[in-house]
Amino acid sequence: MKKSLIIWGATGQSIVIEEILNQNYDIIAMFDNNQNIRAPFDHIPLYFQESGFNDWLSHVSDLRQVHYIVAIGGKHGKQRLEIHKKLKETELIAANAIHKTAYVSKSAELMEGVQIMAHANICARASLGVCTIVNTAASVDHECKLFDGVHIGPGATLAGGVTVGRNSFIGAGSVVLPNLSIGENVLVGAGSVVTRHIESNTVGYGNPFRAKS
Repeated sequence: MKKSLIIWGATGQSIVIEEILNQNYDIIAMFDNNQNIRAPFDHIPLYFQESGFNDWLSHVSDLRQVHYIVAIGGKHGKQRLEIHKKLKETELIAANAIHKTAYVSKSAELMEGVQIMAHANICARASLGVCTIVNTAASVDHECKLFDGVHIGPGATLAGGVTVGRNSFIGAGSVVLPNLSIGENVLVGAGSVVTRHIESNTVGYGNPFRAKS
């Protein structure tokens, strides 16, 4: 029997997550703060904002039987973590979404709310924090440490021993060389090659990566 699950976020990330989760979960509801979007699935009801969530809550008999995941990607790691925390406080159960084609080493450490897409690689002794997203065909090599709220874009490569700080976003196709440290709230533009440490709150791009002035 499938477990029940809700998804917060009803745009592109949710479409990917639904395909991963529908094998093991019965997705019973979706939520989003933007009232102008259309429901991505005809068979799953969509509720808006906190008022919609509270209305849904009032009809649930046992929250401890319902799982959840937050499908908000990109540079919105802080928002993803905030919603995750609020949902957890209601006694809902956090879920992970791992595509069947992804490789996850037995020695890797995954916290709750993690999302690992098709053909991604999580290698030996890598560590993924709460609500970390590793997109399609991205590679997180040995002993990398991704803190809470990090998002690694499609096809990005993190060589061994890389550290990525809380809420940072590594754009599609980027490469981060071994043993480098990327701070918190950093945005690395698509296709960048990171050859040095990056301080927190930096936005940049390029080969080699340069901070945007």
